[in-house]
Amino acid sequence: MAANKLGISPDLLIHPGETISDILGERKITQKELAQRAGVSEPFLSDVIHGKKDISKRLAVGLEYALGVPSSFWLNLQANYDAEFLRLHEEATIQAEERNVYKSIQSDLAIPANLTQDQIIIWLRRHFKVSNLTHLQELTKKS
Repeated sequence: MAANKLGISPDLLIHPGETISDILGERKITQKELAQRAGVSEPFLSDVIHGKKDISKRLAVGLEYALGVPSSFWLNLQANYDAEFLRLHEEATIQAEERNVYKSIQSDLAIPANLTQDQIIIWLRRHFKVSNLTHLQELTKKS
């Protein structure tokens, strides 16, 4: 898959559960044993390891006790994964109204070349520091 021009490649996005799986292999611990030590159900832990569920606060604390790795590491790992996942799927958040705003201002802007319309809209969000281009009208009225 091609690299995202505004973030990381989808091929490099790794769910935190894979890190748990790697540690299990290195330490020769079973999922069942880790679930017991961490105080969570085995099905829940399995879902996390397979990327179907996220690391919860409770699991993070349990992993700290069971593996000796701080809960902050696990929570940060999950937060970083979530942020990158959202960036990779950011184009799906673009609405028709935002596309209309882009069309009305595109001729007035110096826009990076070789980007799709959706990538340009995301670039403009960052450039203007707004989560949606429709907010530009509200901000310019206040000026």
